[in-house]
Amino acid sequence: MPATLSVGVRPMEGIVAATGKDIAWLLPRDPRDLTPGLLPRSAQLSFRHQGHLVVLHGNAARAQQGCVAFTANREGRIDNLRESPRLDVQLPVTVNAGGQTITSRTVNVSAGGALLEGAAFGERDAAVEVTIEMPQGGPEVKATGIIVRTIPEGTAIHFTEIDPASRDHLDSMVLSIRAALARRFAEQATGGDAARGR
Repeated sequence: MPATLSVGVRPMEGIVAATGKDIAWLLPRDPRDLTPGLLPRSAQLSFRHQGHLVVLHGNAARAQQGCVAFTANREGRIDNLRESPRLDVQLPVTVNAGGQTITSRTVNVSAGGALLEGAAFGERDAAVEVTIEMPQGGPEVKATGIIVRTIPEGTAIHFTEIDPASRDHLDSMVLSIRAALARRFAEQATGGDAARGR
């Protein structure tokens, strides 16, 4: 989603790569934009939501993957209950539930939980242990959690315990891939603007 970050009188056009709770991670549309070098500072973020202009006030700081992290002040923000950004990705997963070991795949994943293919993991509020195989030989992610719901797409697990290194690894992977997608979108948009300007 396109958005504009304003730091003082300097606007930075960006693409929202990910959101979680009251934080939005933006990738500058122009990689040469100097705005990230001015951070951390107070800032405002403006974007269109359901046809209306929304302006949020808060603070901006540099973040990983070349992104800027904008944290909204409490007033006027649009609540996002999801604590961590998620990514639609199929990764092999092993689930220990009710004395059974079940293999499946993720439908999506975040540092706060995962949606798993299938519905044979147990009832709502049942405790489970999951081991997710990460891509490119990354370290396995192990977490304990509870089943929060079963929907046609699969079973949603909320992680109740995950070690900080695994949490950081998941957050980093999700933001890395989402930033790469936002970068590609920004490049296509810039290429399209250049073609129209000829």
